[in-house]
Amino acid sequence: MFSVIVLAAGGSSRMGSNKLLASIWGRPLVVWSVESALSSGSGEVIVVLGLEAERVREVLPPGVRVVMNREWMEGVSSSIRRGVEAVDSDSEAAVIMVADQPLTPPAIPAILASLILHGRHPLASAAVGGMPRNPAAFHRRLFGELLALRGDKGARSVIDSHLSDSALLEVPEDMLLDVDTAEDLAGLSRRPPPRRGAG
Repeated sequence: MFSVIVLAAGGSSRMGSNKLLASIWGRPLVVWSVESALSSGSGEVIVVLGLEAERVREVLPPGVRVVMNREWMEGVSSSIRRGVEAVDSDSEAAVIMVADQPLTPPAIPAILASLILHGRHPLASAAVGGMPRNPAAFHRRLFGELLALRGDKGARSVIDSHLSDSALLEVPEDMLLDVDTAEDLAGLSRRPPPRRGAG
């Protein structure tokens, strides 16, 4: 069994408003990443909320477990910690996704988890040109390192320290496009929406 943690607590400082509630292809941005997680074959999907948590919770599809991060202003490390703390004790791995990558297909978290559960890697990450990117999957034995993260930094330090025995999954860069600004959102909206549904 593996879990998926979707980080959806940030402040959207470059957007000027909560980007996760911004509409793209007729639905809130956050829904696309969460549905990808739900369709990945994971045992559970944990969504970590912070900014405007109740508003974001209202648009989430059914089947997720919501975790509140009241320290979200500390930065992304606080959301990683909250998500990892909430992982089911039966999960051998956790895939950490971000909520602003609407084109990431369910196959990516599924393959990353498989590389850990069946490939015996402690860590697996999506990559473009050999460089690790979000999302990434972590074996349970690395959870302690994730829980030690502090500040407005993601899990890159953990990834870098285990790079020599990690698996990198090369994927097209388009699948990992994220939304930080209104211009990003407008550019993505001109593309066709991903075909996906929960279950």
